[in-house]
Amino acid sequence: MFQYNRQAMRKSDKQWMIFQDDSQPRAGRDTAPSAQPLTSDFPRLGDIPIPREKTLVEELFSFDGPPDATVSVGGQNYYYFSGEGYLGLQANPEVLAATCEAVLRYGTSLGTIRRRFTPAPILDVERQAAEIYGTEQAYYSGGEMAVTEALLASIRETAESVFVDELVSDSTWSAVERIFGGRGAVHAFRHRDVGHLGELIHDHLQPRTRALVVTDGVFNATGTIAPIPEYYKLLAEYPESALFLDDSEGLGVLGEKGRGTLEYYDYDPSGINRTRLDSQGDPTFGIDSLDYWSDQGEHPAERSNLLDPFGGGIPSCGAEKNTHSPKKRRYAVPPKRQLPIRTYQIVSLSRAIGGCGTVIPGSDRFIDRIKGTPANPEAIIPTPLATATLKGLQLSFHHDMIRHRLWDNVYYFKTEMEKIGIKCEENMVPIVSIQTGSDGNMRRLQRELIKEQILVSFLQRMNKRRRGGSLRVALFATHERQMLDLFLDTFRRIL
Repeated sequence: MFQYNRQAMRKSDKQWMIFQDDSQPRAGRDTAPSAQPLTSDFPRLGDIPIPREKTLVEELFSFDGPPDATVSVGGQNYYYFSGEGYLGLQANPEVLAATCEAVLRYGTSLGTIRRRFTPAPILDVERQAAEIYGTEQAYYSGGEMAVTEALLASIRETAESVFVDELVSDSTWSAVERIFGGRGAVHAFRHRDVGHLGELIHDHLQPRTRALVVTDGVFNATGTIAPIPEYYKLLAEYPESALFLDDSEGLGVLGEKGRGTLEYYDYDPSGINRTRLDSQGDPTFGIDSLDYWSDQGEHPAERSNLLDPFGGGIPSCGAEKNTHSPKKRRYAVPPKRQLPIRTYQIVSLSRAIGGCGTVIPGSDRFIDRIKGTPANPEAIIPTPLATATLKGLQLSFHHDMIRHRLWDNVYYFKTEMEKIGIKCEENMVPIVSIQTGSDGNMRRLQRELIKEQILVSFLQRMNKRRRGGSLRVALFATHERQMLDLFLDTFRRIL
């Protein structure tokens, strides 16, 4: 019996030839007239690539390992204070082990489309996301802009004028322009400026028409949080108006249970993405298995300083100051405020969670509407990456240790930066935007930090619509205190 290890097409003969042992043709009528061994110009499977010199870009910007508190770039080790993945789960051993197991079980590629078959890990991510938010269902797909477009397309007929914070992410801007731009009804308001937003709505919203305000929950470039309650108060004056929220940076970081910006402001996130036929969300926040698990043994109300540490003390992850019984206790989170107006939300799972893809939690009717739109994104995340994302969600939301460790780092770093003279946002967002002097001075600071093996990002633009240089520092739960001190000491010296 023949053993075939390669199938190739010879363009010269314009026919298929199957080789045995790389050189012997198959006997019989399919034998090629002049079968020859594969030549060196035809790459063999498993051949070692031809050695070549690395380009400058590869040497300066090519990761040699997963981005975490430390990373290898071009063969050089650095302390990493850039990018995303704030909980450090993209390099977590449990996440990596689950990913490897998924590769062995499911392979590396899906090999189909969503309308035909869906691997179990994709559905598991959807169930987990629905449980986190307390919604009936969730839709999980790839491509943040494509998912945003699908949601906006599904509500296009419910708003005549759109008002967008000038610093929303590029993907959100592109989606808004694609869906609403042809109407000439898109207006940008100054970043987090409720007064300017009110003026634009007053000037541009026609009688008996509806407004849609578009904002990020947490802004990636600045680390600022949108004033959601003030937007709600303003939009309540305009019947049938709505809010669209990209809360990709908030999930896993803000809120009592890490559910993002709405929970941070004490709103019930289970009311997002609902149709007019749906009732309000579930104020109990979903299933019992996601009730609050305290790593220290006390009720969340007894640890309120964790939610606003800048106003009442240093947060603790529970590892260093645990004087309680090691046994964990479960407490249900008390009901929160219902959303006062229609609120739509998407969440990328790549920011704090370090996963892949974007999710839309919502009611059954709303998710069915998303699936039925022509803009429905059918791109499915590769199964191993969906498995990694699922494990990241489980580690993030079934206990609070990782999130509290991140809060420890954020609080310590921001308070120390304030002592140096750098103004920081008084919140638990693990992003610090530094604007000091000219762009040239900030590039100098970046170069000096790199010399000390510390990587930070220099942003020449806040997004595609607004210029303005800044150094963007990202903090991870996996940063050790010595790493933070090294950054602070170095920055204090070079400033």
